[in-house]
Amino acid sequence: MATTTEIQSLNEIQYKSKIKIIFLIMLVGFLFTVSFLNFFPIGDKLKSIIKTSFNGRGCKPDFDEIRMEWLLPKIVVTDLKIPAACLDRGGEDLKFSHLTINWTLINFAPFGLPFRIETDLAGQPLTVYFVQGIGQQMVRIKDQTLNLANLRAVLGDNVKLSGKLTVDLNMVRAGTTIKSLSVKAQSKNLQIPPQNLQGFTTPSLKLNEFYLEAISEAHPRIQIEKLILGDTDAPLRANFKGSIDLVDGNPAMSPLDMVGEVAFSESFRQSLPLIDMMFQSFTQKDGFYQIRLGGTLGSPKPIGP
Repeated sequence: MATTTEIQSLNEIQYKSKIKIIFLIMLVGFLFTVSFLNFFPIGDKLKSIIKTSFNGRGCKPDFDEIRMEWLLPKIVVTDLKIPAACLDRGGEDLKFSHLTINWTLINFAPFGLPFRIETDLAGQPLTVYFVQGIGQQMVRIKDQTLNLANLRAVLGDNVKLSGKLTVDLNMVRAGTTIKSLSVKAQSKNLQIPPQNLQGFTTPSLKLNEFYLEAISEAHPRIQIEKLILGDTDAPLRANFKGSIDLVDGNPAMSPLDMVGEVAFSESFRQSLPLIDMMFQSFTQKDGFYQIRLGGTLGSPKPIGP
């Protein structure tokens, strides 16, 4: 318990009047919000709003319950379901056993309300930092290790990957437009299971090494600083850099402009005889084909010299 002397010393601290006013407004606003969410039947109201807002559309998120908890104030959503249609594709719904939204300290870049969002998707724990600013949002993922096999519901049926990927991402969006982006992703055990590409099945690719570093400061261009695939024992090795002009709402149609080199192991060439025919016109340097990638993100095409 504080002594009389300690209380008097605290009262003698001089604060600037504007700082005290701003602090009091924030404190009162926060306490009001917490009390409102705790006693108001917000779960039923949100369900009603969701059904009304998405009436007649394929994207209809749903959940079992939403509640407020006082211990480290947070909002908890249970059994959240997000239809695949919300990601503009078919397949199974995204199912989250829980989603916890924790209020954190104020953020200044951008200025806004910051939250820490924690959830679990198919056994994959996810932590995302989110800031709702004025007309824009920031999404931050800090060096999080993801098990790619558990993210098939997000990646879609056409993207089959396994292994663990460590991601560090900082993205600012205004609506659907990316205002700035910085991302690094790395894996030491990346594998691509057999894929069906244009009528033929590729063998399993144990690439192991994967490294991606990309930035964006001017929408829609994303600058690929480094893209490295495969270690010395991999059936495929590649090193690229260049740009992607992101198409909002349909990333697969984003044009590519990248340059680099690619090499194939002897066993891979034997399993896919078409490789030699496809790359016979390209210059080789130290066993690597020197190529340029055009086409789109969903259908990249090697361009001849």
